[in-house]
Amino acid sequence: MRMRWKMTLAAGVAAAMVAIAYAEVVADIRTPRSSLTEMHAVGSSISIQMSDFHRAGEAMKAKYGPTAQTSLRTPGANLTTVVDGKVVEEGKLPVQFSDANGLFVVGPRGRLESAFPFRLDPRKVPAFGEKSESVATLKNRFGKEFPAKYLEFGDADATVDTCVGLSGPDLGRPGALLQIKAGTFCVVFWKRAARASMLIGIVLARGDPWMRPFAARICRSLTSIALARVAATDREPPPDYAACLLVDRPDRTGAAETLTTHVYEVRRDATLARMN
Repeated sequence: MRMRWKMTLAAGVAAAMVAIAYAEVVADIRTPRSSLTEMHAVGSSISIQMSDFHRAGEAMKAKYGPTAQTSLRTPGANLTTVVDGKVVEEGKLPVQFSDANGLFVVGPRGRLESAFPFRLDPRKVPAFGEKSESVATLKNRFGKEFPAKYLEFGDADATVDTCVGLSGPDLGRPGALLQIKAGTFCVVFWKRAARASMLIGIVLARGDPWMRPFAARICRSLTSIALARVAATDREPPPDYAACLLVDRPDRTGAAETLTTHVYEVRRDATLARMN
């Protein structure tokens, strides 16, 4: 009876430890919650190597004869090989993440008021003064599903200022463990009424499939590092908000399959409070 009680106690302690670990590492429960709210639209682009396409075509000719014709269809980098009008084989080319673009809209609940358009490549830090994503591109890509009233502004209403880069070697052992390849964070300024600024960052890692459950904790840490680097430039006051896009599945297609997004209010003491 005593042994059974000890086993029950041990199981209860183990379950409690698992719950605590989940709250700390997965749910990131200690992060404060903001009373502000946000809405966003994010899209991603992929690239392929044309040399891979040509090699695939030559392989199909070697397999099915010189009349085999291989074509490439997007999105998805899908390959189709046809012989005498008949499909004989289908496949996919390897892809790699290229960049992401989109829009964040932030404000008090029920009154979103500041917009932050962006286009970011994790491997390239934009030069000072580069323009943010154009409104025309945003309308073309997201106009059907994103509320039109949040796209009613001009290209001059938002500008990009300070940008900083992150890399795995910069982060030491944690960067190597997380397989972080590159990252770019930029401050976007909203210049109309309800002026505000937002640090938006994208980080490319290769943690699929294990990384995604820990994305909230990872993003908060990376965003805090980027905020400190922006502060060290002494270029402007701290941003009001921050967003982290963690590319944890760079070989997949589609924003939802490729990355996760976390958005924060930046408090005066530089701590982050999660929105929504």
